[in-house]
Amino acid sequence: MQWLVVSDTHGDRDGLKMLRERHEQDVQAIFHCGDSELASDDPLLQSVYVVSGNTDLRGTFPEHEEPKIAGINIWMTHGHLYQVKNSNQLLQQTAVDKGVQLVLHGHSHFAGAYEKDGIIYVNPGSLTLPKKPREATYAIITVENGEVQAVRFYEKESGEEMKSLSF
Repeated sequence: MQWLVVSDTHGDRDGLKMLRERHEQDVQAIFHCGDSELASDDPLLQSVYVVSGNTDLRGTFPEHEEPKIAGINIWMTHGHLYQVKNSNQLLQQTAVDKGVQLVLHGHSHFAGAYEKDGIIYVNPGSLTLPKKPREATYAIITVENGEVQAVRFYEKESGEEMKSLSF
C-alpha cells in the first residue's frame, strides 16, 4: 500500500493535479499537510486528508487529523501550532502523548523523514516554495503488514526519486 503526502502547495492547483494524475493508480490515500490555499470543496481535495495551515482560510480545514489506516495510527498537522521551524520538541512530545506511529506535517518547507522513539516523522517539503532541498518535493510512504516500510521523496517536475532524502 502506498500513500501520497504533500504540503505547502500554496494554491498550486496544476502541481497538485499533476501529482494526482501521476500517482492515482499507485496510491491508496492522499494527505495534504496544510497551506493548500484551496477551498474545502475544491475537486482536487476530494478524498484527501487535509489539515489547515497558517495561510489557509481559518476554519476551512481541521487543525489536525488522526486517521487509522492499515493498522497505523497517524497524526497529521501543519506544524505551525507546534513551532516546527524552531524545534521538533513540541511536535515530538505531542506525538508521544497521542501514542501514534506516524506523524505527517509541513510548514518548514524542509523535506525529510526520521524516526525517534518508535515514531516516524515525515515532512514532504513544499511543491511551490521549497527551502531544503531547493527542488519542489513530495513523499510516498509504503506500508506493509501494519508498518511503514519506506518513505521516498520525489522531485515534483521530473517525478524522479531523491534518494538522498529517502528513508
